[in-house]
Amino acid sequence: MKKVDKTSVTIVIPVKNEEGNIINTLKSIDKEVKYAHKIIVVDGRSTDKTGKLVKDYAKRHKNVSLIITSPENSPFKESLIVGINATETEFVATFMGDLSDNPKTLNKMVKKIYRGADVVIASRYIPGGGTINKPKMQATISWVVSKTLHFLTGIPIHDVSNPFALYRKKLLTAINTVSRANEIPIELVYNAYFKGAKIAEVPTIWRGRSVGKSKFNSLKVIPGYAKLYIWALVNSWKFLLAKSLKKLSS
Repeated sequence: MKKVDKTSVTIVIPVKNEEGNIINTLKSIDKEVKYAHKIIVVDGRSTDKTGKLVKDYAKRHKNVSLIITSPENSPFKESLIVGINATETEFVATFMGDLSDNPKTLNKMVKKIYRGADVVIASRYIPGGGTINKPKMQATISWVVSKTLHFLTGIPIHDVSNPFALYRKKLLTAINTVSRANEIPIELVYNAYFKGAKIAEVPTIWRGRSVGKSKFNSLKVIPGYAKLYIWALVNSWKFLLAKSLKKLSS
């Protein structure tokens, strides 16, 4: 399928030690995404050949660029922010470099945002979505957090924890997060929600990695998720209360 000429989407891929996956990820994006796009791979302190592989690939593919960072704390969080801040297009997608995300889904997401959405989440927890070979603990935490926050805060999506998302870049300016690490996608979508953004979702199938070792560590992740869960609850209730009071006074 012919790609739409106008480049308005940048795909940010934060990586660390993904030499077995990153090139296949880039190839799959180039093959499946029908919209003209740029890709920024942000390498957060890899100790393998990830950076070299991307650098060589970028020499042959001018829409791909590499940024190497030296994050002090969370390679994922800090690399994601660096990549977002480096984008110059109207829209920015966040995408994983381990072949877990389906690039075909991005076509549906771009259509949604062209039709007026401000944020589009790739959702594993709506009809048509799902997960394959996801570690049990990771799947449980993600499902519980997403489902309960949807119910308790009124946010109009069912998968707040998925990093695979598409944003209008203007919603991601001046990022100043309270997140500690992997939970940052939750904060990004809630900050957009609090700004009154129109948030939509499309179904996607998430696949567990077949190459390399998962970086998910429940003992490290749970405290951060718990902190952000409370943050989302408190600020959502404040947001909804202010919204209700505004309606009453008008």
